[in-house]
Amino acid sequence: MDRYSLLFSLIILFSPVILANESDLEELDRALERREEYQHNKEHKIDNLKKELAYDINRRRRLEIYNLLYDEYITLNFDSCIVYIDKAEKLAAGSKDYDMTARLKTHRAYALAVSGHFSQAAGIIDSIDSSRLTDSIKREYFKASSWIYGVWAEYSQDKEYAPVYTEKRIAFLDSMIAHPHDIRTHYYNLGEKSLYNRDFSKARDYYHMALDSLTRDARLYPPAAYALAQCYYGLGDHNNYRKWLIYAAISDQILSLKENLALQDIAFDIKNEDLFRANRYLHYALEDALHFNNRLRILQIGKKTPDIVTTYQDNITVQNKSLRILLTGFIVAAMCLIAMILIVIRQRRKLQTHNKLLSDFNTQLNHLNTQLYETNRSREQYVNLFMDLCVAYIDKFNRFQLSVTSKVKARQFEDLLRLTKDNARPSEAEIREMFFNFDTAFLRLYPDFISEFNSLLQPDKQIIPKDKELLNTDLRIFALIRIGVTDSIKIATLMFYSPQTIFNHRTQVRNRAINRARFEKDLMNICVSNPE
Repeated sequence: MDRYSLLFSLIILFSPVILANESDLEELDRALERREEYQHNKEHKIDNLKKELAYDINRRRRLEIYNLLYDEYITLNFDSCIVYIDKAEKLAAGSKDYDMTARLKTHRAYALAVSGHFSQAAGIIDSIDSSRLTDSIKREYFKASSWIYGVWAEYSQDKEYAPVYTEKRIAFLDSMIAHPHDIRTHYYNLGEKSLYNRDFSKARDYYHMALDSLTRDARLYPPAAYALAQCYYGLGDHNNYRKWLIYAAISDQILSLKENLALQDIAFDIKNEDLFRANRYLHYALEDALHFNNRLRILQIGKKTPDIVTTYQDNITVQNKSLRILLTGFIVAAMCLIAMILIVIRQRRKLQTHNKLLSDFNTQLNHLNTQLYETNRSREQYVNLFMDLCVAYIDKFNRFQLSVTSKVKARQFEDLLRLTKDNARPSEAEIREMFFNFDTAFLRLYPDFISEFNSLLQPDKQIIPKDKELLNTDLRIFALIRIGVTDSIKIATLMFYSPQTIFNHRTQVRNRAINRARFEKDLMNICVSNPE
């Protein structure tokens, strides 16, 4: 090989790879630079809606604003989304408008599925009687149901349950197609059906019709563009696959959608061509997942990170080997000396940059783990504080009762009248409400508590709540113990029983345990819910 051929080979080896979609990637980079601007615009819109809530507005308008805030938060922040669903349900409580009740259930189920709580979402959506819904609410119901079972099937990835969920997904998709709303959404649903049938050509045509004349700030644009990319992937057209992934990611930025997939898919697609850019995109995807508080997306990114790291290590190995070849070339060709030195310097700078990026990424993951741990711990502390307040209130009530008795015996009726004006005995309805609120709050933190608790008991002695019960007396006693209220006197005060009764219940349940000696210690190992 002559020296000119060697020089040409070295230039090819170390020059940056020219990406087929480089101009599209540069457009995506410009959109990412404006992330804060796009988010500010969205937050400004949300603030305007919240300001209207401060005024004296009627119930219907307040519900409309809660629904609008749900629409904004469903792709921005899961916790805030749930807050406004709770507010809407509280405002609509007791309403005989089944459409309104069903819509709020649909919103909650959709939000839970987005965050990865598929079984809870399916339980809520299955409780809705679709035959009682008007057409507009039916479309929302079919859309949420189809989406829930679709993503559940996608993340199950097994041969037993995934086909069942897929079958349900297609059934609800057929219902959406049979109840069209607007032509673009109808084309999108037809594309979804064709994509599930793996008819990629037909799905591609439908998605193109759905995207026709849509601008990137349209809500339908990101999912349609992402789905179109999947069609091209199925057709083996990699250039168009990457192009439409990029278009979907750009639209995600413009709309400030934090619940997204396109950006992390692009990172994985370009990891062999531009590792630095791939790491940067994955960093943005993780930032979005943290902002949304989507544990499912965080886990997905965590699964893809080792592949990026492996690619990085492979690149390091190749680059080191190339550097050795380059150093040998110094001896053979003096004319390449200057070029080789520049290349070595450049490679070392890239290595330093990549190492720093990996270090920052690991630091952020460690911070995330700490943050999740602290969040779970603080939730338990909040519930414990709540129960302490209840104990204090009940003790106050008991003292009040004793005081009334003494004043009646002493015939101090005027003092009794003043005392009763300042205090009131809680009604049975208030006590039931307190238990319901506790059961609901506790099961939100520990949704699998009943099944995990029963796993500690002998199979023929398990404790199952009655219909319409969240927790019964035995389960509620050990729920209190799980969150740190272990004193039988406190438990007795909270549940309006004697300490001896509580002791008897604890003893009876412990006798049902598989391992009596470790029963309450095993109980304390029941964890706060994890993503499915």
